[in-house]
Amino acid sequence: MPLSSIVQILLRISALNWMVTGVAQFAFGLFTFAPDSGWASLLAAPIAIFLSGIACWLLAPWLARLVTSGINHSIPVNRLSLYSLYCTAFVSLGVWFALGNFAQMFNWLHYFITSYRPSSPPEFSSFYSLSQSAITFAAGVALVATAKVWARKLANAGQQTPASNH
Repeated sequence: MPLSSIVQILLRISALNWMVTGVAQFAFGLFTFAPDSGWASLLAAPIAIFLSGIACWLLAPWLARLVTSGINHSIPVNRLSLYSLYCTAFVSLGVWFALGNFAQMFNWLHYFITSYRPSSPPEFSSFYSLSQSAITFAAGVALVATAKVWARKLANAGQQTPASNH
């Protein structure tokens, strides 16, 4: 397998991370939005991060070839297919998202359950922290659950591209 294929997978993992981060930051911003701060302050950073992720995803084949130009040797991967690499990458990223945010999400859920008082609603910053970890946790679980589907689609798309992409 060419080194550029492996680099492309790593770039796409980073792209997914940026896209999830952009969506999560937008959702968190909705919970803490102050009308006097304007929509531009809410939208600018999350949209830039999300669009950077899309750009990285789309440019991954070209960037991988650029990064590995001159050293794009074939790496022996005994019986390891592009599909297997994508599955491993998606499951790994999903587990990283889920496990990295489970404890914080559980902690904030516990806080809300034990400190709930109808007379005093929780602070937005606390809800912000809960939503941040919950959305990223959910994205991780979804990525693990759909890893095979995405891996199959990407591996098939990679096999249909011209040889110059590898």
